Amino acid sequence: MELDNSFIKKLINQDRRAQLELYKKSFGILMSVAYRYKKNEEDAKSLSITSFLKVLTNIESYKPNIPFNAWIRRIAINTAIDDFRKNSKHNLIEYSDEISTNENYTINDYDLEIRAEELNNMILKLPKATKLVFNLFAIDGYSHKEIAEQLNISTNTSKWHVKEARKKLKEQILKKQNLVEK
Repeated sequence: MELDNSFIKKLINQDRRAQLELYKKSFGILMSVAYRYKKNEEDAKSLSITSFLKVLTNIESYKPNIPFNAWIRRIAINTAIDDFRKNSKHNLIEYSDEISTNENYTINDYDLEIRAEELNNMILKLPKATKLVFNLFAIDGYSHKEIAEQLNISTNTSKWHVKEARKKLKEQILKKQNLVEK
């Protein structure tokens, strides 16, 4: 989605029609990000709306040389991080042991057949902190260093959460695979 300067000026001037048009164009993108971080549709919608309000509030800082989709995705991801911080009843556990990231993962036939919806449902079953770190790393492309800075954790804690997520996802896939084969 590309926005021209006149449309951006309408948004800055709080033109309600332009805001509605932007809402219709961007809600799907915001929801796709929110679904990765929230377990149910209601919470995902709430996160999406909060993200959209941040888009409107910060529209003056948008730079046209940055793809608009990337800009709103970043806002949605940061909103998810803020939401996690605000609603987290416990702190992320710090893990200081060195974690080996040289594990070899192989793809079997079942891995190739797994649907995106099934994988997303499996990710949603992960513990809250592990799900957040895994999504930031594996899906949104943040480095362990960036995640550590955003969540005020060590890089080893970030690595542990990704390793734990992979382990739990592998267990879920193997469990599902055994059910499919029988």
